[in-house]
Amino acid sequence: MALLPHMLQSIEVLQLATTDLLAFLDQELQQNETLEARPVAQAEPAEPPPAPLAEREDSGWEEWRRGPADDGEDKKSAFLANVPARAETLVEFVREQLAFRGVPALLADAVVQLAEHLDARGMLPFGIDDLAEQLDAPMELLAEARDLLRTLEPHGIGASDPIEAMLLQAAGDPDLSTIERLLREHLDDLGRNKLPDVAKALSLSIDELQELLQRMRGFDPHPAASFRGDDEQPLRPDAFVWWHDGAVHTTLDEASLPDLQVSAEYQALAADRGTDREVRDYLKPKLRMARDLIEAVQQRQATLLRVVDAVMKQQVAFLQKGRTAIRPLRMSDIADELGIHTSTVSRAIAGKHVQTDRGVFRLRDFFDGGRIDAAPTAGQGRMAVVDQIAELVAGEDKHTPLSDDELVRALQQRGVQCARRTVTKYRKQLGIPSSYLRRRFGDQQ
Repeated sequence: MALLPHMLQSIEVLQLATTDLLAFLDQELQQNETLEARPVAQAEPAEPPPAPLAEREDSGWEEWRRGPADDGEDKKSAFLANVPARAETLVEFVREQLAFRGVPALLADAVVQLAEHLDARGMLPFGIDDLAEQLDAPMELLAEARDLLRTLEPHGIGASDPIEAMLLQAAGDPDLSTIERLLREHLDDLGRNKLPDVAKALSLSIDELQELLQRMRGFDPHPAASFRGDDEQPLRPDAFVWWHDGAVHTTLDEASLPDLQVSAEYQALAADRGTDREVRDYLKPKLRMARDLIEAVQQRQATLLRVVDAVMKQQVAFLQKGRTAIRPLRMSDIADELGIHTSTVSRAIAGKHVQTDRGVFRLRDFFDGGRIDAAPTAGQGRMAVVDQIAELVAGEDKHTPLSDDELVRALQQRGVQCARRTVTKYRKQLGIPSSYLRRRFGDQQ
């Protein structure tokens, strides 16, 4: 309660992620005429930083479709995990396809209007009659536009629901009628891995059903999920870290922040005794706030750089070997090392992301003090345990999958102590079903 205003501002600025800080500075620049901003020339880091990441979602079909997690260290998967999400919007992608096909302008415009009404999944959950009234367009035109939209990529957009989207993707398959029965009548049993029951209902052998499901694995109930919205901004890392020549290299996203300066013109005006007193009284607190803000930003950058550098030097094994080598770490350990308060470390890492050659991670992911029982070692951190569970599941015998108790024992053999309830929690966070639901039937792998 006794903190001075400029100290409170320093605390506020410290806990802002770079994106939020830029918005805050923009607001301050508009409110305070004594504060000026000059763009900073982009500085080239010693080694080019790696590229950002992307993610996914759940459904009854997904429960079966995704299967067990892959090895996190697989090079192809690691590359794909670091590819940035598709930059264009779905509407832009639709426009490109229409232009390529040379669709007449009136029909193309109707298709684009329908695309603009698709939800985040790519579904068109409105009837044509409702849209015709809303868009003041002929129903015949919109019906033709909807049919055309459903032929565009990603296949399945424009469907009224996820099942119809998957059936659009199955168009031309010789087993389309069986696929439709499976999706409309047996999704519940499929989600619970009752393959023998499903096979019997469809008059198929287990192997025939497995072969059919394998072809269907590529169906996506949410075909537009990989596209971002117009207002969705890509993730901006606050710091870049890489391992080079046996050392940890750390840098901040300095190029994004403007070079803040106090206006020399207003400074001179406030210092000039010839300036009207009312003007000077108005400018002095503004100039003080500008200086305090500049100091707060500089302090934020210095503290963040120190914290990130200290954290990543504790996580050298992660930089060298990957997620499975993350070690548990307490905020108090970093605070003691840097001679600052634990709350300062907490604010410094709040909402911040660091980009490494292993992907983009939250700074908070590198802290897991609750798991430290003795001396912390590589592989004992939360993210490391999560990845090892995924790795064990990926390598299990699919006909006799590992139970949570067996996963606990497998981790113990690796020197990782983990309670069964913790393994269950992490498995669910990974989206990995129980061993019963992971069980494979028949000869197909």
